[in-house]
Amino acid sequence: MRRAADRGFNHRQAETEEWLRTRVLTRVSGVRFLPYQVRQMSREHLPVMLRREGRKGTARIAVDLVKVSARWRCLPFHYFRYGAYGRGMSAEAVRAFLPETVLFHRLLPHVNRDTVALDDKATCKRILASAGIPQPELIASGDRRIGTTADGGAISLTDVLNLARGSGRVVVKPARYSSGGSGVVIVRPGEDGFDLSTYAHQWGTWLVERHVPQHDNLAMLNPCALNTFRVITLLREGIADVLYVMLKLGGAGSTTDNSAAGGIQIRVHPDGRLDRYGYDRYLGAHTHHQVGSVPFARHRIARMAEVRELAARCARLFPQTPFIGWDIALTPGGPVVIEGNSSPSLAHVQRTHGGVAPELVPALRSVMSRPII
Repeated sequence: MRRAADRGFNHRQAETEEWLRTRVLTRVSGVRFLPYQVRQMSREHLPVMLRREGRKGTARIAVDLVKVSARWRCLPFHYFRYGAYGRGMSAEAVRAFLPETVLFHRLLPHVNRDTVALDDKATCKRILASAGIPQPELIASGDRRIGTTADGGAISLTDVLNLARGSGRVVVKPARYSSGGSGVVIVRPGEDGFDLSTYAHQWGTWLVERHVPQHDNLAMLNPCALNTFRVITLLREGIADVLYVMLKLGGAGSTTDNSAAGGIQIRVHPDGRLDRYGYDRYLGAHTHHQVGSVPFARHRIARMAEVRELAARCARLFPQTPFIGWDIALTPGGPVVIEGNSSPSLAHVQRTHGGVAPELVPALRSVMSRPII
């Protein structure tokens, strides 16, 4: 009897948390998201539109804005983000673009129920390691006071990088609450004068892992950074579907592959073929990388089937987070998982695949009504 009562209390608590997350916090987060969208609009999207030739007339843009606002019941920032004002953009294509507001504040809170195990990068790495998932070797993780080695031993912050001396480069990054490559640094222990204590006081929790080499197929496109695939998976009734795959190429001289650092995203087909064009955050179309001469259109990535299967395998380890964006590197020895993201960039997907609302919204709604227990 006691066990049944305990379960009933925990179930009611879970239902309360679900209600708060899906009904209350979504409204708060939506309001707090508004200033960011306004800044992006004024600093990036409007200037790009004003420079671009071949725009629709003012009257037609106004009609479009009214229609998409009514369709999605939100301010139409996405209309400008995805260049829907282009003269060749049909009304159907315009309606197919999914607003960030709808994905992140209306759909995902009902889809991704428990995200801590995924979004805490140190915890995620340990879960992946328990399943034998190939990934960069974890050296240590910790906070402002102390570190923990991969096998659970305590280690001082001073000794963390000593543990990695003589083994080449390591990656130091925040373990939680970072995005867009913020806080990611590549260090040669003992050579760069990097102070982990100072870093920890700035970023809080952290992890240190070994830097991995990349496959020649990717290095010939851009040798400046570790370029990764963003693989979007959706887990439904135990079956993991790969919805979209993009290759993220780092910007010229950048050590990360993020769009904020000048990166480019390219659609990758299931057989490894790249699309003809890659796109930067300003929707600029590129036929090859800034520092390379290899055309995207003629390039095929090896071992793409392994990349997709690895993402699906990882997705099955996080059943309470059905919608995940996996960052996967391709090394000479095969694909390795860098990390998972419970709020993957919609901009990456729609820059490379066009408007995805007709297929993505029904797919997400199909997992929204699953029971709490």
